[in-house]
Amino acid sequence: MNYRLATIYDELTLPAAAGTVTIPIRLEEPISRIALKFQVTKSLNCMTNHPAADILRIEIVDGSDVLHSSTGFENQALCIFDRKTPTMWNGVALINNAQESMYGIDFGRWLFDPELALDPKRFAMPQLRVTYNSLLSDTGATVPRLMALAYVFDEKVINPVGFLMSKEHHSEAAPALNAYKYVEMPIDYPYRRLLLRAFLKRTNPQTNIQQIRLDEDNLRRVPIDINVEDYIYLSMCRWQQVNEPFHVSIVAANQEYYITPSNWFNMVGGEVTAAAHPVSAVRALTGGNVELSATEVTTMLGQTMGWCPNHCIDYEFGDVNDLNDWYDVTKVGNLRFRVQGGASGIAAAYQVLLQQLRYY
Repeated sequence: MNYRLATIYDELTLPAAAGTVTIPIRLEEPISRIALKFQVTKSLNCMTNHPAADILRIEIVDGSDVLHSSTGFENQALCIFDRKTPTMWNGVALINNAQESMYGIDFGRWLFDPELALDPKRFAMPQLRVTYNSLLSDTGATVPRLMALAYVFDEKVINPVGFLMSKEHHSEAAPALNAYKYVEMPIDYPYRRLLLRAFLKRTNPQTNIQQIRLDEDNLRRVPIDINVEDYIYLSMCRWQQVNEPFHVSIVAANQEYYITPSNWFNMVGGEVTAAAHPVSAVRALTGGNVELSATEVTTMLGQTMGWCPNHCIDYEFGDVNDLNDWYDVTKVGNLRFRVQGGASGIAAAYQVLLQQLRYY
């Protein structure tokens, strides 16, 4: 076969509720994608955080060289934007049931991209590291399990020119309302994407960061300067809408749940097992968080829909499928990213993740 799906870490029960798993990458063939699944058995009928909160960090390292680094939230959002997939978890939040969340590391523009792939032979000792805490999305969760697979080129021989390197570049508290913070940006490899996460529980991204600007060489050129809310509305015509299953049992008033879309108007809707007991939203469906109540115990099977996965906003640089069209920052003397604080002020936080083309 031209391609092969290789297991690099079997679906094993992890030894502790929290920790770091280090997985040597012993493959020799070029890798197009690494796919991960993290699973816990729920102890609650509600949620204490989004499933992505359980994954604190996903990394690929080669000694001190970091080839990928993202949180679970950033990782899922990057996959949703890049692959145009609707969700990255199974949407099940039922007591004693499996809650499964998925993550991925894409080294090419698409699965089995022949020009861009991770070639393990070009590195000394590549390792996949996953840092997790299974008690964040459900404080009593049990049986944490992890599986990692690699989509590799088998009989098909390729000679990749490089790979996509996605890493969190910056993380800190947001500026105060109308104040600014500046981030010095790297100019070592061309940019394909910039991912901004602007987070505060129960708020949407534009409430946390209201304006962004990217400028070259002390404002000689300004590639991006836009209001975040405007940018979100303009981008809805090209982004994949987040659309995920929602399977819960509402056994008490004001039960809290977390969903992936986080913009102003998310929707949670579906059918309930007890038709005479409708479900009501106690709090507005914004910021990826909702409280639901029912007049009697009922199970709801439905969907959530919206935009801005995990409070993230995606900025593409050129045609994402054309290597020669990306933002070549190596020609720039210095590069700054500026964020302006929104109504949430310093209570919010923001992260900047870059997806760059790293040549061999």
